[in-house]
Amino acid sequence: MTMPQRDDAIEAIKRLDALLEYAVMHGDEDEAERLREELRKLTESV
Repeated sequence: MTMPQRDDAIEAIKRLDALLEYAVMHGDEDEAERLREELRKLTESV
């Protein structure tokens, strides 16, 4: 993985993590589960 691709992946993980935290804080379990799945897919590809 090249550095720009790695940097993009890290930024995407940070963004998804922040959205997940927000969804959990506000009790939106459906959105939280969707974001968890998206994070799983992204981290498996890294």
